[in-house]
Amino acid sequence: MTGKTFGTIVAAALLAGSVQQAAAQSAPRNSVLCAYPWCYNSVVVSGATPAAMMEWEQIRMQKKLAGGTVVWELLGSPDYEFRADSVVATGTNAAGASTQFPVRLISPTKYALDDLNNNDLTYEYELRVYRKGSTAPPIVTRGSVVNSFN
Repeated sequence: MTGKTFGTIVAAALLAGSVQQAAAQSAPRNSVLCAYPWCYNSVVVSGATPAAMMEWEQIRMQKKLAGGTVVWELLGSPDYEFRADSVVATGTNAAGASTQFPVRLISPTKYALDDLNNNDLTYEYELRVYRKGSTAPPIVTRGSVVNSFN
């Protein structure tokens, strides 16, 4: 391998690394691209002071993926459950969220929404997890769904 060829390979590798780094900086730490009809987001409650943690803080819908279903699944937390109000839209686009994606309780450990994905908006939400049999306030964590229609 000549010095010129080696230099070209090194330059290409550095350029690829800087492109990946720039792309990583534009998305939240826990972001996923939903490219399939079903996208799962695992939820776990843990800690001495219980806290809920989602696998993905942001779910980015693939362009024109209409009708994709996002499912939150509560794992390894037998003392906790989802209830009818476990996913609530918040933020600037909350008013139109119910028409963009209807949400539904599937079971005490699964909650879902079907995203029409017919606009380019970001929808923020609260995920609420309740202690079984308790009237105490829920444990709340926040996330977002980013539509990508065009």
